Amino acid sequence: MKKFAGLSKEMTIEEKVALLHAITFFRSGGVERLSIPELVMSDGPNGVRQDFDDDTWMTTKDSRENVTWMPSNTCLASTWSTDLAGEFGEVLGEEARGRGKDIILAPGINIKRTPLCGRNFEYMGEDPVLVGEMVVPLIKGIQKHDVAACVKHYALNNQELERMRVEAKVDEKTLQEIYLPAFKKAVIDAGSYSIMGAYNRANGEYCCNNRHL
Repeated sequence: MKKFAGLSKEMTIEEKVALLHAITFFRSGGVERLSIPELVMSDGPNGVRQDFDDDTWMTTKDSRENVTWMPSNTCLASTWSTDLAGEFGEVLGEEARGRGKDIILAPGINIKRTPLCGRNFEYMGEDPVLVGEMVVPLIKGIQKHDVAACVKHYALNNQELERMRVEAKVDEKTLQEIYLPAFKKAVIDAGSYSIMGAYNRANGEYCCNNRHL
């Protein structure tokens, strides 16, 4: 942290913004003069996705794109096997590193509260204890291969309809007992290197600007 604090003092405002702002699909800016590299990312929870053309959003066709298409996180969690979760994570991490990725946007650990959620296939289930137990070895498996896990979507992203502006209203007891335990384990027990903020609002504030969260 001391090293980073020193670097941040040397950066211009524009350079600081570059670290936070994408320069193209799945790639964030770096600061070349300070030897801070760009970060290259990939979805996702079910396997390393193909790369996209910057102008057309079409997938690039390349024989090196062949990777393992994994079962859904729902299927993984239904095994109740933490060993299998670790192996699952290692596949994601190894193949992401093999494709030159620094971060894989996985795992998805929002709690399933409605069968109508369009991203349910990315999530593990409705039980916060099960999700918390499975996510720890999965993240550790990913990060064994010098790839950052990016646990998502923090927090309360439980529907896709109007996800950019919907507001989740949740009392504190429910928040702490249902929606946040798996995220806590992802950070404290697994040491996830990154977290993806959710687009939605939580109790009046957007999640990425929510002091309580």
